[in-house]
Amino acid sequence: MAEQYNEKDESKVSDGTTTAEKILALALTVFLLIGGLWAAENITQFFPPPDWAAIRAEHIPASVEAKFNLLAQEQNELAMAVQRHTEAVAAAQSAYEKAREEYRTLLDRGIDDRDKRLRWEETRLQLETVQGAVAVAQAALDAFTADVFAPQKTVFRAAEQRYHDELGRQNRAHNLVVGVVLLAYALVVFALTFLVFNLFRTRRFLSRYVVVGNSVLGFGALQALILFYRVVYPALRGLLPVELIISVGGAAISIAGIVFLKNRFFSNEAIRNRRLWRKSCPNCGFPHPSLHCAWCGEGQTATCPHCHSRTNKHGAHCGECGAKR
Repeated sequence: MAEQYNEKDESKVSDGTTTAEKILALALTVFLLIGGLWAAENITQFFPPPDWAAIRAEHIPASVEAKFNLLAQEQNELAMAVQRHTEAVAAAQSAYEKAREEYRTLLDRGIDDRDKRLRWEETRLQLETVQGAVAVAQAALDAFTADVFAPQKTVFRAAEQRYHDELGRQNRAHNLVVGVVLLAYALVVFALTFLVFNLFRTRRFLSRYVVVGNSVLGFGALQALILFYRVVYPALRGLLPVELIISVGGAAISIAGIVFLKNRFFSNEAIRNRRLWRKSCPNCGFPHPSLHCAWCGEGQTATCPHCHSRTNKHGAHCGECGAKR
């Protein structure tokens, strides 16, 4: 039963912050994060990416590319001609074999059909003709490829490789600049959010709204983490097992955070102090104890050694004279 009282009280208030305030603080963090990432995206607009069209025109002039495309088109037409002749050979071969089989069948019966023989000879000549045509087309394709297209292709591919190398170099330089700017932005914003957080912690007139400072600091930390991942992950993806590092590192940080929160906010001393602040029994959490707790029997008062008045024995100072106990 006492444990039920503890869980109920802890769910209502933690360091004077209600559940509704926590929900609104989380919403504030999310809204700030949306605006912060929007600002980061707009910052990158001041650093446009390399003009790939200008770089390509520098390394591959339009006249060279047009000439290569014409040669490639001509080679394609020669290849299509070879394909058409090859299909014609297949059709002529089929017709020849059919005519030959019909004529041979009649010969086996002792019949020399003149029309069948002429058909067989005609299909044989057609087959030889298309076979010659495909050989001529293939020879033309091979000669054009070896003498004209291949040398030009080598030159064009070399120019194209230089274009890709230059584009890659400029892209890497651009990404480096954008990455540095984003990381600088994230660190500056995080520093500012930490100052705001510290302001809410140290200024008495703002201390009632310390949850706002927590939300602002949470926004700065989350934005820094997201932008750091965005910048660093593409750069290290091919060099290190980034996913494994993130998994192990994130698990270690999470465990460390849980231990810190447990020791800072959920230790026995912290729980007793929160119960005392809510005027509950520090020992079991039962609400509104008098001289003794009605649930666990823990005494709640003691004699102050300075003024000898009865005061709450769990407090750090005497409730009558204010002396430190």
